[in-house]
Amino acid sequence: MAGEHFPSLSPRGWEALLRGRFDPALGPPGFRLIRSDGGRAVVEVGHRSMGTARTAWNGPLPQGGRLATVRTWGTLVGAKRWLATRRRPG
Repeated sequence: MAGEHFPSLSPRGWEALLRGRFDPALGPPGFRLIRSDGGRAVVEVGHRSMGTARTAWNGPLPQGGRLATVRTWGTLVGAKRWLATRRRPG
């Protein structure tokens, strides 16, 4: 999965932000941050967890802004290409 409009964070910051969006009653989320660049990130999620991850990660942030997943790929090739072509501030 890939998303944008995330805040720019360190890898540990990303992990904490994304993990904190899951309901603790559902158990630990299964995901791995692959790469981030500015306001975009690529996260590996098991196919059985995609729906739960999308539900948890899409929505407003308490400090303002919004998290939004925008794409899902079967392999990381397309996701990494998407990240490399990120929109530059104009």
